[in-house]
Amino acid sequence: MRYQYTSSGFKGRFTPPILTLNGGVRFLLIVNVVVFILTELSGQKSSFFLSFGLVPNMVWSQLKIWQLFTYLFIHGGFFHIFFNMFVLWMFGKDLENQWGTKDFLIYYFVCGMGAGFITVLFGINSIIPIVGASGAIYGLLVAYGFTYPNRLVYLYGLFPLKVKHMVLGLGVIAFFASMSASQSNISHITHISGMIIGLIMMYFNLSWSGLKMWYFKFRLKNISQQSTINNDKEKQMRQKVDEILDKLNDNGWESITEKEEKYLNQASKKLFGDRPPN
Repeated sequence: MRYQYTSSGFKGRFTPPILTLNGGVRFLLIVNVVVFILTELSGQKSSFFLSFGLVPNMVWSQLKIWQLFTYLFIHGGFFHIFFNMFVLWMFGKDLENQWGTKDFLIYYFVCGMGAGFITVLFGINSIIPIVGASGAIYGLLVAYGFTYPNRLVYLYGLFPLKVKHMVLGLGVIAFFASMSASQSNISHITHISGMIIGLIMMYFNLSWSGLKMWYFKFRLKNISQQSTINNDKEKQMRQKVDEILDKLNDNGWESITEKEEKYLNQASKKLFGDRPPN
């Protein structure tokens, strides 16, 4: 896979590429690389995997639920972390630009931790550590396929392939691999689980912004059915709310301005006397 690089020219000051990334992707890259280096230098790799990798039996019987989070930052070898971080960089930065850091990180960790939980359910008695961010990474691939379905990637730098077809192919491979009885140190269950969770979240728009949009639609779209218009000022407020909600319906949460979001918060609080989500 490759991106075509176009230089914007020398501007007199060099900025390390890692600093040009948004906060979410940069945070994940740095933490994963630092943890990998520390693990390799510790000389206690096996103990580290047992303590912070995902060991289904320990999560289930000993309630080591933190492993559902920590396993996402541990990788088994150089090529394991290289592939995951390359995909995170290649696809994650565009998604974070599109969604914002908060929604991006929530999606990433829900896919990763959710995939870990499903893996635990399928292997309750397993004492083999599962490590790596692959569940979250496969979730990101699904999100990218939904968001930019017709973008091209190049397999081996030669063969153009639309992102939606690439994601579909990876899903088919992960599905049949998960049905195989052969032993592997790669948890294909985790891969396909991350894809399924990502698919559900994208299809139903289960992001933080999506939930906020649902909230305002639910509370404000049916104003006329819940109360009567008391004065002209309230009538104008409802008309303005309807305009903003129509904009949300057509273009999504990212299309409204900070001022419009603040107006929805104020309108909801004034009309219903409640406190909308932050």
